[in-house]
Amino acid sequence: MRLYVVRHGEAEAQRTTDEARALTDAGRRGVQRLWQNLLAEGVRPATLISSPYVRARQTADEIAAQCGLAVDDTCDLLVPDGHPQRVFDWLLARDDSGPLVLVSHMPLVAHLVGQLSEGPGARLPMGVGAVAALEVEVPAVAGARLLWLRAPGDLFLE
Repeated sequence: MRLYVVRHGEAEAQRTTDEARALTDAGRRGVQRLWQNLLAEGVRPATLISSPYVRARQTADEIAAQCGLAVDDTCDLLVPDGHPQRVFDWLLARDDSGPLVLVSHMPLVAHLVGQLSEGPGARLPMGVGAVAALEVEVPAVAGARLLWLRAPGDLFLE
């Protein structure tokens, strides 16, 4: 299975709660431009699921708009302090036929990508808006190969 793990775009400073933080205009533009480039390179997601937090849902909406998709669902497992093993178990129970995009937060994205691609306790820090592409043989520790990691800042945009 092809899996794209996405960290939400740049978000505003703290609100009344962490869950309520929204994307900044720069965050929206960064996500839009990165996904325009990824689509031009042949990335074609089929399913899009996000954390229920506002900034993750907004990031998923921006990706969906670029890809001509709908956001399929939110998942409470994809919150910042989520547990990688629970996400692995959830992925095992799914029957996705096409590439899956998960939009989440640090530190969960670092743990998911690191443990999937490198092994127990591994972390791969990801900047805001970053996308990690993995080829997943089995959603478990060391069950995937990291194909690439891209971030909006890699585009050298004006």
